[in-house]
Amino acid sequence: MPPRLYRIFAALLLAAFAWLALGQTERVGLTFDEPAHLAAGRAYNATGDFRLHAENGLLPQRWAALAAAWTDAPAPEFSGPAWESGDVWGVARAWLFAPGRDTMAIVGPARAMIALLALALLGVIWRWSAALWGERGGLLTLALAAFCPHLLAHGALVTSDTAAALGFAVALLAWWRLLHRVTPGRVLAAGAATAFVALAKFSGVLLAPVVLGLILVRLTRGGGLVVAGGGRRGRVRGIRCTAWLGGAALAAVLIGWIGVWAGYGFRYAATPDGGAARFAQTWDEVLLTTPRTGGSVMADGTRPEAVEMRAGVVQKFVGWAREAKLLPEAWLYGLAFTDRFSRHRLAYFAGEVRERGWAGFFPAAFALKTTLPALALAVLAALAVARHRRARRLAYRLAPLGVFAAIYGGFALASSLNIGHRHLLPLYPLLYVFAGAALVSARSRFGLALVLALAGWQAVEAWRVRPHYLTYFNALAGGPPGGHRFLVDSSLDWGQGLPELRQWLDARAAGERVYLSYFGSDDPRHAGIRATRIGDAYFDHAPDRLILPALEPGIYAISATMLHRVYTQVRGPWSESYEREYRRLVHWWAEQERVPAAERRDSEGRPLDAAGYAAELHRLEQLRFGRLCRWLERRAPDTIVGNIFFIHRLNAEDLQHALLAPGDS
Repeated sequence: MPPRLYRIFAALLLAAFAWLALGQTERVGLTFDEPAHLAAGRAYNATGDFRLHAENGLLPQRWAALAAAWTDAPAPEFSGPAWESGDVWGVARAWLFAPGRDTMAIVGPARAMIALLALALLGVIWRWSAALWGERGGLLTLALAAFCPHLLAHGALVTSDTAAALGFAVALLAWWRLLHRVTPGRVLAAGAATAFVALAKFSGVLLAPVVLGLILVRLTRGGGLVVAGGGRRGRVRGIRCTAWLGGAALAAVLIGWIGVWAGYGFRYAATPDGGAARFAQTWDEVLLTTPRTGGSVMADGTRPEAVEMRAGVVQKFVGWAREAKLLPEAWLYGLAFTDRFSRHRLAYFAGEVRERGWAGFFPAAFALKTTLPALALAVLAALAVARHRRARRLAYRLAPLGVFAAIYGGFALASSLNIGHRHLLPLYPLLYVFAGAALVSARSRFGLALVLALAGWQAVEAWRVRPHYLTYFNALAGGPPGGHRFLVDSSLDWGQGLPELRQWLDARAAGERVYLSYFGSDDPRHAGIRATRIGDAYFDHAPDRLILPALEPGIYAISATMLHRVYTQVRGPWSESYEREYRRLVHWWAEQERVPAAERRDSEGRPLDAAGYAAELHRLEQLRFGRLCRWLERRAPDTIVGNIFFIHRLNAEDLQHALLAPGDS
C-alpha cells in the first residue's frame, strides 16, 4: 500500500477517535474530579496562586483551563472562605453550579483541550509502532487505540490521566533514543519529557526507576554509543560510553528540574505574594509529623481497619527539599499529600470494602476491563516476537515497554490506592504498540484475516458501549451491566450518570416521587433532577438536605458505588451488630420524636443538643440506607440507566420488607 494511503487511513482513525471521544460530552456528566481540576487550573492561570488541588498535575489543569478562559462564563470567585482555606471543591461548586449557569458550556471546551492531548498520544504510539513493525503494524496500533474504551473515556475528561499517559509514552521514547545516540536535541527532548511527566501527575516520579532500568538494559547491550553535536560525530565505548550516558542523563534531569520550576513561574512560594500558603491540609498532616491512626468508624461503633501511619521516605525527602527549597512549594506539598492519602483509601473489589487494598485488584481490573480482542492480539504479538528469527533483537527494542510495565505494574500491585482502573491507563498505549507485532507473522490470508477481525471486534466493543466508555467491562465480567459486582468508583460509576438519569426520569417517571443516592461531585438539582437524597450525605452539599427523610413508595435510583456502600458507615454484609444498633436507634428515635427538643436524651439518658441529635439521626440514616441496599442487592432492578443507576420501583410492602422485616431481610 502506498505511504500516502497509510496516512489517509491514520487520519481517518484519528478523526474517528476525536468524534467518538468528544461526542460523549452531552450525555456524560461531570466526573468526580473534573470540577476540582477545572477550578484549580482556572485559579492557577488567573492568579498565579498554586494552593488549590496541588496534589494533582499542574500541567493538565492549566492546559484544560485555557479553554474555560475563552468562554463567556465568569471566572470563579477568588475570595471568600473556600478560597482562603484552599477548599477547591467549595470554589468549584460556587462557580460551576451558580443559578442559571450552563456548566457544560464551561466543561465542554476544557474536555476538548484534553482530547488534543489524547490525539497527540495516539500520534506518538502510531509512529512508534510503525518504526518497530512497519506501517501496517503502526495502523493496527492506531486502530486499537482509536477504539479503546478507556482512551476514549479519559481522552475527553478534565483530569490528569490522559496527560500522564502521554507523558510516560513520550518520556520512554525520548529516553530510549537518548541512550543510543547522544545529541543536544535528544538531551533536550528527554529533559522536556521528564518535566512534562513530573507536572502531569505525581505518579510521574516512577519515571526515575524506569530510566534507571533502561540505563542498565542499555549498558548490558554494549556496542558503543554514538555522540554527535556541533557538526562532529563519533562513537565511544567502555568506560567512556558509561560516562557519556551518565552525563547525558544528568543534563536531561537538570533540564527536567528547570522545567518543573518553569511550570510554577520560577517561584518557590505557592502564593503570588510569597506569604505562608494555607493549603487544604496542613503541612503537619501531609508530612505525618506526628504518627497517627487512620481508618473509618462504622455506624455501629466498630473500626474494621486501623491503619498506623508514620513518616516515610517521601515525607523525609519533602521535608529536606522544603528546607533547601529544591523544588516549588506547591509541587512538594502535592507529592507529600499524594503519598499521605494513598496510605489508606476506601475501595471496593468483588463484594469487599477495604482501606488498604488488594494485591489482586489491578490484575483483575486489567483482565475484566481490557477488551478481549486486545488481549488476544497481545498474545498473538507475543507469539510472533518469540518465533521471530531475530527474537533477541526485537526483545531489546521492546525494552522500554517491558521495563515500564514491570516497574509501573509492580508499584500498582503494592499500592493501597485501589480506587480505579484508570491508574492503569499509561499501560494501554504501550500494550497497543506491542500488539502491532501481531502483523509480523500474519503473512497468510488466514492470519491477516484473524488480525483484521480482532481489530474490527475492538471497534465493535467501543461502538456498543458509546458514549458510556467509562463503564466498559468485557464479557468475563458480564459486560458493563455486570461490572459493578467487581469494581465501582472511577472504574464504573464516577458521578457521570446524571444526564442519562434525568432523561430517563423525564421520560418514564413524570410525577412520581424519586429517591436518589448519588456518588459524585455533580449537582443533581442543577442538572434538573428533583429528588430526595438518601445515604449520600458525604456528596450532598445542599444546605436544606434532610437528615432522615421519610421513605415512601416511589422510584429509588441508587448508583453502583452507593449500592455497594463504599462511602458510607455501613459496609460489607449486614451484621448482627448493624441490626442491633439499627433496631435500638429506631426505637430511640420513636421515643425522642414524642418529646420536646429541649428534653431529648441519648440512649444512656444524657441530654442532647441539636448537633448531637442530628449526629444520631445521621447514624440511623446510614444504617437504614445500608439495610435498604442489602435488600435491593437481592432484587433484580427494574432497569439500569447508563450502566450506573439501579432503578427500583418500591411500594409500601417492599419498604416494609426492606426496613422492618426481622433479621437480615
